[in-house]
Amino acid sequence: MKRSFIFTSSIFLILLFIVQVSQAQGVKSLKTRGPMFITSASFFQAVTRIPYNVDPMAENEPQNGKNANISTISISQFFGFQFNPYLALGVGVGFDYWTTNNAFVPLYVDFRVNMTSGKIAPHWYINAGYATRWFTDSKPYRVSTGQGLIYGIHGYTNGLVGETGFGLKASVSRSAAIIISLSGKVQESSLRYYVGPDLPQGVKPLITNKNAHGLYLSVGLKASVVF
Repeated sequence: MKRSFIFTSSIFLILLFIVQVSQAQGVKSLKTRGPMFITSASFFQAVTRIPYNVDPMAENEPQNGKNANISTISISQFFGFQFNPYLALGVGVGFDYWTTNNAFVPLYVDFRVNMTSGKIAPHWYINAGYATRWFTDSKPYRVSTGQGLIYGIHGYTNGLVGETGFGLKASVSRSAAIIISLSGKVQESSLRYYVGPDLPQGVKPLITNKNAHGLYLSVGLKASVVF
């Protein structure tokens, strides 16, 4: 928590410095109409609980797992059009790497709003789409649950994805700006895990045999460059 606070504070201080420099140089507001491209980098931390069932005979009685300890590092690219100083619409593509050693490639529609037309403007965005799963490691690993530890794989299936965030946009030139946003993200996917005979201590299964569908909720910080 302390590291996250320091990181967030540093980003906003950098943004404030850029704004002060742009004001000193008399930078004009960003163009108000035309094609828009936004390159972003994000960090998210999961704040979710995935239902699961350790009893293979009780399909309708899932248990609640503990919060999934998953961090996500993302990069994304927005391609769109700004209609006026306030509204923009486009599409985006990204790459989300989960620290559980798998990844997703989301494709989405993205809507953006500047609250004012000045050089510094509160900025809100929302997007929704579909994320295709891309495994980098499909071997089961220990997953913390409400009943202890099981062997499983988080983010096992493709699914819908959505994200929203609120922050500040600061123009640094006529054709460029920086946006810093506090964001929330939801990813539809599943926990694939092993249910079967008890294993000897220190031995993990080579297979998984059950799916627990759920929504992975995350919060984080996004830094973007508009051009």
